[in-house]
Amino acid sequence: MEIEQELSRFYDPDAEPGAGWCIVLRHAEDGSREEWYLERRIAYRDRHLGDIVVPRDKRTFTTDLTSVPQLFTWLVPRTGTHLAAALVHDALTPPFGQDDEPDWVVPPDAVTQMQADRVFRDAMADLGTPLIRRWMVWSAVSIPTAWGVSRLRAGLGYASLLAIAVLGWFATIDLFDQGEWLPWMGEHKWYVELVFGGIGALVVPLILSMLWPIGLRKAGAITGVALAALLHVTIAVGAVTFIYQFAEYRLGVWAPPKRGLKIVLTVAALAAIAVTYWMFRHY
Repeated sequence: MEIEQELSRFYDPDAEPGAGWCIVLRHAEDGSREEWYLERRIAYRDRHLGDIVVPRDKRTFTTDLTSVPQLFTWLVPRTGTHLAAALVHDALTPPFGQDDEPDWVVPPDAVTQMQADRVFRDAMADLGTPLIRRWMVWSAVSIPTAWGVSRLRAGLGYASLLAIAVLGWFATIDLFDQGEWLPWMGEHKWYVELVFGGIGALVVPLILSMLWPIGLRKAGAITGVALAALLHVTIAVGAVTFIYQFAEYRLGVWAPPKRGLKIVLTVAALAAIAVTYWMFRHY
């Protein structure tokens, strides 16, 4: 059920009752890292868990603000109306700052990752974050949570996202009349194929969302539909981003951290381009 905005659920736990609250950040001493210290604590009165006060220790807790890959910052910026909710979510999410002790002060009991993700979504609503953005952000942070709920179901869910991307690729090839690959598009006028392709981009992810763990199927559905709808935009932005970064940093685009993942993604992208070129030449 959708909740009403209540900005008063955020407050400064160290100030007088009724006083205002604000976010005060200090950049980490290592300027090469995108990490910030929270100079003033934040409290949020959750509808289910009660008061949540973060961080436990301002000297050790750091945040990278809203954890969004650079490729998607055009859709979800690192700062904005959702920032306070992102900071609370960061403190509720491992790894923690010191001795693996939780970064929240209250509640006294453990908070599961699914609960933390739900707090994030509700807190964004209380801050006035637009409906579609907050559900997309919640879905994005909930997808990794699936691995801790059920590895089998999570694996199936991740495979479904890959399937959606592959189907989107075949739909594009089909739209340009380079073969008939998807039965629901067939051999029709381009605008008819576009309509049927759009219906498929909605129906297929909804069906495949049943592969995700219970409690995360809505997140799987939203992520799947978003992937199908934004696939081409994401590819275009990714290509432009890579060209810029390569021109700026040369081989540094594959520098740590996550060098292996960067190389794998680059090889996969080049392979996709090569196969697409081959398909257009032979069909």
